[in-house]
Amino acid sequence: MGLLTANADGSLSEGVASDYIVSNDGLVYTFKLRQDVYWVDSDEFERQCTARDFVYGFQRLFLPETSAPRASEYYCIKNSRALNMGESPDASIIGVKALGDFELEITLEYPNPRLPALLAEPPAMPCCEEFFIDSQGKYGLSAECTPSNGAFYVYAWDYDPYTITDNNNLILRRNSKNSESRKVYPSGLNFFIDESGDHTSDFLNGTNTCVAVTDEEAAIIKGDYACEEYKNITVGLIFNRGFELFKNRNFRQALSVLTNRRTISKALNHFSPASAIVPEEVSMLDKSYRELAGSILTPKYSTESAREHYEKALPKLNKDLFAGARIIVPDESAAEAVGYLMQEWQREYGFYCVVETLNESEYRARLKSGDFELAAVELTGSYNSPSAYLECFRRENAANYSKFASSEFEELMNSAEKAADLAESAKLYAEAEQLLIDEAAFVPLYYKNEYFYYNKDCTDIIYNPFTKNIYFRDAKKF
Repeated sequence: MGLLTANADGSLSEGVASDYIVSNDGLVYTFKLRQDVYWVDSDEFERQCTARDFVYGFQRLFLPETSAPRASEYYCIKNSRALNMGESPDASIIGVKALGDFELEITLEYPNPRLPALLAEPPAMPCCEEFFIDSQGKYGLSAECTPSNGAFYVYAWDYDPYTITDNNNLILRRNSKNSESRKVYPSGLNFFIDESGDHTSDFLNGTNTCVAVTDEEAAIIKGDYACEEYKNITVGLIFNRGFELFKNRNFRQALSVLTNRRTISKALNHFSPASAIVPEEVSMLDKSYRELAGSILTPKYSTESAREHYEKALPKLNKDLFAGARIIVPDESAAEAVGYLMQEWQREYGFYCVVETLNESEYRARLKSGDFELAAVELTGSYNSPSAYLECFRRENAANYSKFASSEFEELMNSAEKAADLAESAKLYAEAEQLLIDEAAFVPLYYKNEYFYYNKDCTDIIYNPFTKNIYFRDAKKF
């Protein structure tokens, strides 16, 4: 459990912190911690969760050797970037200090109105230092080496990779020590971990209580289940800037303008046309970000405008390369979508790509290696903010597979992150989003939905469509 806790409606409530105050300049957060939150494990370990545990947790988040994939989201914390980038070996330089056992101070480099929400996310969880050291590199790898300060603890972890059935069962029990102060309803939870399994079938046959699926998988779920729908995935095209054709801005724009999203969505049936990069599910100021930023950012489909861009591109366009372009796609839906694009591009310009539908592992490998000319990609934000969808186009981001680079875009993103309030932040993110579309750095095609199904005899299961976390602390079964 972190300092704050996210609720089903996106609001925040107390976690380990009972209260906090913010300095007038927005740079210093002081948290008062509850004294009734305890670390426990399966082997009678028990102690209070203190401010020092959060200090150690943040230090580990930013240590280079941890290689935490989401560390950069917390760079607003003073000196965190310097530690994470290896500019200083001293973990104590970061702006997270214990003022006592139950008082914590977080100092920022710049005001960040998203900090409270970030403090409810997994990267901001505390870490029990002495337990971590005593586990001798096995922290989190067994029940005996996995302490918890939350609603449940790991009672047993049955894992045998050598059996035919590949057992990997995780059994949780209610942390009764913490339940004394906050009611936790389930007495325990059982998880069956199977990376290669058919989770939809497991849900339909009653093995699992709930399942999260996308549009394609949702079509096969028949039955009387409760369902929540999230519009949180944007599918679009990226261009590999290492390929000579796509260094030409006008050619990219010519392809972008000649993208008939309504035709594609109608053909794919259950997908809606994408008018922007950031989908509707993302919220700011208790509203959809799309309400604040505007809903239509993509250029209007126009053969006339597309031809104008193409004519401007022609003097520097090597048409001999038209036969050598490949587009990689992750599934049949994306392959069908780009098939419609290919027809138009070939008719208007004589440009045609070879479409390669790949399995997930090969697709990911090709993206990372840059072995493609175009790629259909799914943007899924790992947290509830426009930046989660836009940051993959930043120069130093490992997921910037197109190698897009723009000083103006970097400046807009930096300003949005450091904005004094969320309204100004939303305005700057909208400008950054528009720049990506104007540059044809990303061509939105359609939105995919995610659906969270659960049994109707269960209530208060919380699903976060961004982090993919499922919270059972308030869950009840009738």
